[in-house]
Order: sequence, then structure tokens, then C-alpha cells
Amino acid sequence: FMRSFLFIILGLILLCPIKPLQAEDWPGWRGPRGDGTSLEPNILTKWSQKDNIAWKVEVPGVGHASPVVLGNAVFLVTCDEKTKERILLCLDRRSGQEIWRRVVIRAPLEAIHRLNSRASSTPATDGMYVYVSFLEPTGKVVPAEVIRKQSGDLRANNAGLPVHPGNMCIAAYDLKGNRKWIARPGGFASVWGYCANPVVHEDTVIINGDHDGEAYIVALSRRTGKTLWKVPRKNRIRSHCTPLIRKVNGKTQMIVAGSHSIVSYDPRDGSKHWFTVGPKGRAV
Repeated sequence: FMRSFLFIILGLILLCPIKPLQAEDWPGWRGPRGDGTSLEPNILTKWSQKDNIAWKVEVPGVGHASPVVLGNAVFLVTCDEKTKERILLCLDRRSGQEIWRRVVIRAPLEAIHRLNSRASSTPATDGMYVYVSFLEPTGKVVPAEVIRKQSGDLRANNAGLPVHPGNMCIAAYDLKGNRKWIARPGGFASVWGYCANPVVHEDTVIINGDHDGEAYIVALSRRTGKTLWKVPRKNRIRSHCTPLIRKVNGKTQMIVAGSHSIVSYDPRDGSKHWFTVGPKGRAV
């Protein structure tokens, strides 16, 4: 896990070594347009243990979230499983030197899917704040089938597996590492654990709260963390898809896959443009 995390960082470091001041920032999940593309020319595409490595540093703990880049700062999250701390790190893009480290929360470790981690949500930045997303378990353990029944779904699902319910925990830090706010906009319980990448849109931070309970999508104020709108998800089924916001047919649409559906919402108020059934399964 750690090696994969480090090599991702190195790749981002080398995106544009010749003109770093003009390099395109990578401010959130899948980049500035949310589609994984970069406009930078002459990007390196091959690395080895020795070739094209600018620097290499160890990262404490385990995390599957992608790093994000803003100017000469690299932000990434991790979980120190020994101390049970969920951590936000800021590194110097040019050298890898740690600039600051902040413990966002200290909480019990949740049960996770074998391919998940406890720091899987990629941060997002708007150039003023850095937004992070973690699950904060209460410490209670509940069998998976109990969670499903509480949501109104009586189907057997991962029967016997442990679930550690808790609250979605979203926090904002300025570029110097000062916490500006922390919010817990709703509960969350999933036999697979947690991953909900924050999406910055206009004055809001939007989070997909699909889980094995009373699922929802929520928009928080970027400046205060206050909940501005919150809409329920129809099928209450865990998924980990990040909303994609585009202007389509003259409308600003936030399109979300998961919960056995694809839905288009207005990201300004959560109202629904359209809904279609499928695909089945749990979307990641």
C-alpha cells in the first residue's frame, strides 16, 4: 500500500518539471475536470526504481487516496492504524519535504473490504482550503444484515460480516494547516468501509453518502461547513462513485452513478433533473 501511494506522488511531481509555475494543478479526484485528463505536454509515462525519480519519501500509515497538487504543495491523507489517527499531510512538491501534518480525527478503526483502506477519499482544494473526508466510527459493531434491515432492505447481504457504523466527517484546512471547520453531515455504515471524495462546486463541497442505510447526497458551505442541502438516495445501497458536474443541454447537471441508478441533480439545490434505473450492483 505504501509503495503504491509513494509512486503516485512521484508521478505527479514529474508532470511538468521544466515550467513548474505554469503547470496545471491537480486539485481533486481525477484532476481539474474530473475526467483524469491533463493538458500538460511532454508528460513522462514510464518510471522504474531508478529512472525519472525526482525524490522519494516515506508516508506514515496506509491510504489509497490520490494526492492532490496546488502550486508547490502536495496534499495527501493517510491512516496510522497503530494510533488510529486519520492524517492530512502537506509536502513540498519540489523536494518531498513535509511542510506540516495534521491529525483530523482519532477514532476506532472500521471494518473494510480487503481492497479498501481507511484513508481512501481523495482530498479536494479550491486554492484557499483543503477539504478532507473520513469515516468516524462510533466504536459500535453491528452485523451487516442488521444494517440492511434497518434501511428497509430485507435481502441477505454479507450476512455475519461486521460493520462499524459512524458519521461522515468532513473538514477544511487552510494552506498553512489551520483547521477552519469540521462537520458531520450524516451517518454512514457499509460492510466495505468508506470512500467519499469531496467535490468542490461554486460555494459548496458536495459528498456522495451512498451506504447501507439511509443514504443521501449532501452539500456543505465551503466557508463554514454548514449543510446547505441534503437529498435522500432512493435505493440505500453502498457505492463509492464521485459526482460528475457538467453543463449539458443548457443545464448544470451533477450526474451520479450508484444505488442501482444514474441520476442527474442540480448541484445548486439538489433538485432532480432526471433518473434512470441501473446498472445493478454496487458501483465504485
